[in-house]
Amino acid sequence: MAVSILYCCIPDFATALLQRDKPDSLGRPLILVGPEARVFAVSAEAAACGVVVGQAMRAAEVRCPQARLLEADVARCRTEFEGLLELLERTGPSVEPHGWGAAYVDLGDLVRQQDDAVSLCQDVGRAVRKELGNLLQPALGWDSTKFTAQAATRCTRPGHLRAVASVQERSFLRPLPVMLLPLDKDALQRLGFLGLRTLGQYAALPPGAVSQQFGRIGRLAQRCARGEDSRPVVPRLQERRLVTRCSWEEPLEEEQQLLTALQRLLRPVLKRVHGDLKACGQLRLAVQFGDGSVQEQERAFLFPTTDLARVLLALQQLLLGMQWHAGAVALEVALERIQDVVGEQLMLFSAETERERKLRKVQHYIAARFGANRLRRAVLSQPAAPLPEWRVGWLEEA
Repeated sequence: MAVSILYCCIPDFATALLQRDKPDSLGRPLILVGPEARVFAVSAEAAACGVVVGQAMRAAEVRCPQARLLEADVARCRTEFEGLLELLERTGPSVEPHGWGAAYVDLGDLVRQQDDAVSLCQDVGRAVRKELGNLLQPALGWDSTKFTAQAATRCTRPGHLRAVASVQERSFLRPLPVMLLPLDKDALQRLGFLGLRTLGQYAALPPGAVSQQFGRIGRLAQRCARGEDSRPVVPRLQERRLVTRCSWEEPLEEEQQLLTALQRLLRPVLKRVHGDLKACGQLRLAVQFGDGSVQEQERAFLFPTTDLARVLLALQQLLLGMQWHAGAVALEVALERIQDVVGEQLMLFSAETERERKLRKVQHYIAARFGANRLRRAVLSQPAAPLPEWRVGWLEEA
């Protein structure tokens, strides 16, 4: 039976929510600062200046000095996002969160053909807009696979729907930027070094070469680029949960010993989660002490992760928050709220930045004054060439 998946995304969710509640902030660059003085969310105006999520507050101020800096109300964002998920669950019970303000909806038997899907998705968009307001209206994408539905959403604007029929998947995906793939920054940078810019180029690579360069996660990403993503929508009640434990005969009291044990315990688990194109949204730590007592604490990540350093830092903070009356004889760590990897800093739709607009004006001026034959543009003329410098040619601007 054909799968039918809707991807719903409210761009700049946290800043749009603030602008809805505080209309005086409309049209101004906004930077919401989260814990540890790092950027939690940015408006489109601040993003155009080069401010990115996770950046240090001071660096963000340098990039966009005219921006208004405010403390992020994370609790309110969670409440509003929960309301969005509940609204989507009225359409279909299988709703899977995917970062802030975004989720997959498995439409299942509700639609059997594209026209029905388009009508239902439009109803969903109207319901979200009515519930949350015009400033939080979603962009919607529909397809038979999760990745293509998400890519369709990234290529449309808020208040619009992009439906991709299964027979059009490959042709739709082929020209899209490779940055849409759910790969980490290092892998995407390597693709850039190899001269691979589009999903079509990545999809055309030999599977063996992809496995050799990027491993299992690279092959999963390649299947996404080919429109062959078979990952199901996982409802919140069925979210995957991984538990790992360790114990010792002699109680441990030194913090470094405990962190070393946790590192050995979690490294293979996080690697496995990452290899499935997943990330962990919440940690739960339980410590059994030598006196027989047990303490448990949890920590939710602002952004799901599989980064070992971030996970260990969170666990260290949980350990420091416990009452230590004896050494630890056992540890149990649960990785919860496991969900698909969220691409970092993906644009919802292609837009020319202010810098690019200025360069384009200069280019037109030079062409008008000195002639177009003075200008040349780099093009990928021989994509299969073995050396990067052989792949690029120069084309005179018209």
